[in-house]
Amino acid sequence: MTNQRRRLYYAIMIAFPVLLFGFIEGGLRLMGYGPDLSLFTTEIINGREYHIMNPGVKHRYFTRVSFLPSTSPDYFLVPKPAGTFRIVCLGGSTTVGFPYWYNAAFSSSLRDRLRAVFPDRHIEVINLGMTATNSFTALDMTREVMDKEPDLIVVYDGHNEFYGALGVASRESMGGSRWLANLSLRLIHLRTFLALRDGYALLGKLFAGDDPASRGTMMEKLARGRYIPYDSPLYRDGLDAFRANLDDMRTLCTARGVPLIIGTQVSNLRGLPPFMSTDPSPLIPAEQLHFHTAFNAGESAMMTGAFASALSSYRTALQILPDHAETHFRIARCLDTLGHREEARAAYRLARDRDELRFRTSTDFNDAILAMDDGHLTATVDMERIFAAHARDSLIGYGLILEHLHPSSYGQFLLARGYAEAMRSRGILAPAEEWERRDTIADATLWRDRRVTPLDERLAERRTEVLITAWPFQETEGLVSAIAKNDTFGLIADRATRGEIHWLQAHEGAVEYYSSRGDVAGLEREYRTIIDQFPVVNVMPYLQLARVYLETNRIPEMESLLRTSLTVKPTQLAYRALGDIALRTKRPEEAEKMYSAMFGFIQSAPEQVENGYLLALAHRRAGHTDLAVKRLAEVLRLKPDYGPAVALMAEINAQ
Repeated sequence: MTNQRRRLYYAIMIAFPVLLFGFIEGGLRLMGYGPDLSLFTTEIINGREYHIMNPGVKHRYFTRVSFLPSTSPDYFLVPKPAGTFRIVCLGGSTTVGFPYWYNAAFSSSLRDRLRAVFPDRHIEVINLGMTATNSFTALDMTREVMDKEPDLIVVYDGHNEFYGALGVASRESMGGSRWLANLSLRLIHLRTFLALRDGYALLGKLFAGDDPASRGTMMEKLARGRYIPYDSPLYRDGLDAFRANLDDMRTLCTARGVPLIIGTQVSNLRGLPPFMSTDPSPLIPAEQLHFHTAFNAGESAMMTGAFASALSSYRTALQILPDHAETHFRIARCLDTLGHREEARAAYRLARDRDELRFRTSTDFNDAILAMDDGHLTATVDMERIFAAHARDSLIGYGLILEHLHPSSYGQFLLARGYAEAMRSRGILAPAEEWERRDTIADATLWRDRRVTPLDERLAERRTEVLITAWPFQETEGLVSAIAKNDTFGLIADRATRGEIHWLQAHEGAVEYYSSRGDVAGLEREYRTIIDQFPVVNVMPYLQLARVYLETNRIPEMESLLRTSLTVKPTQLAYRALGDIALRTKRPEEAEKMYSAMFGFIQSAPEQVENGYLLALAHRRAGHTDLAVKRLAEVLRLKPDYGPAVALMAEINAQ
């Protein structure tokens, strides 16, 4: 073979697989294979192009587990409008706001707090949280979101590190390998890779038989049967991957000059026993007997109120099995009851950290978060410390946490405050001295004005009840309580929990409830909450709330609201009402503008007559008599006997 032929041969050998791949990839794309994996999609609303989180992005992370994520309703413009400060929030179900919706999430509370402190700034907070995801997802989204010009990235992540998508112990893992997981997130945008992944998943279903990932709750699908002893190789792999992912996020943000704030993870220490403790069966029989004897003695002593004696027995049991999570928890309970709060806190943490079903972040992971603080662009917030300062006896339990880790609405409020304090301390959004001057609004005021209604609290109660009647709280799924037929909010919350109605429909049901009872305060709160969540999507809540203000004679608030509605979508109704207000308050020039704008809409003949007369009246009072006469002539041409127009024309002619 000549050198020329040899070079041709090698060129063909190299080009063939490349061309074959290109042919397959191009064919799959032409066929439209696979879902849209974009992080954002676009929607045209009232003539403007907005970006919003794409629910289909879940397919990047989940192959075996099927679920429909509730994705952010935060619409934003690209490119970013001048003067806008854009914050992006990343994380799992707590970031989403579960068991509430986005209006109770810390992202919404943070947005409202910042807008109250800086009313002259345009502040956006975009929530990109997704249930059952972890730092792999947060890192993947961070890479992509940089093109959307964020001014700050906020992260609350860590509870799902083992069982969330691509976690080392998840049914949605890539064999526990971090580099393979990150490689898959890079290749997933190739349709060829997506087809191979889908084919592999299909084969797995065909040959694996009954798949645990196809039944039960989301928690059960991802984690049941996968226990992780403390400091085991799998535990260390998860911790190493977490550190590396956070470090990569920090590197990305630093390279772009974008501040990053990461919060430690908060969980229920005082109220929730460990899900899974170390199995004592590997001990030799004598040690097993000794352990069970000591543990049972502690149980008996606790039942009789002899907590000091119980404490001694549990400590004896712990000497035999040092990593037994339940024993640590019982020791914590004894210390707590005896008033030794600091010792109890340490024991509660040990109980959580030794829990082998790892739905709650352990201390090692929170320490890894705190170690990310570089004193410059990356800041951390010790949320555990903040929650402890507001918990009874400084021990985090029910009240701030609803079950094992999801905060109550006040807990979400505290998360937002923690992130705002970090922004203030680092001079983010404004210099420290400006923060000092402006940040004077009391927490009580911000809490009172929050956009969370009684219906939201009922919805959270129902979703929590459903959650804790299933695994891992119960071995088999239990029954939830019945709801009385006259419990309107309970019935609405139950339907929303079952997925029969969505959040907006639920709140529209609350509007009907308050309207039927003439409850103005309830109506206003519901409308304000809907507007707060969908400020650019629908103008009707603005107009409906304006009517409430009209009926209660709150004219200044009505006028302000209607002016805001015009930035969402101009409507004839808003222009008419604003014109009436201006005319009544002796601002005829303003009334002329508003009434004139009505004629940009299609109007019936009676509307043209009435609105034409009002515009003529505004012209007359503004001193524009010629314009008034011209408009009155048009009105009288349509309806010669229209009394108000006849009278106004006579008045003008007489003068």
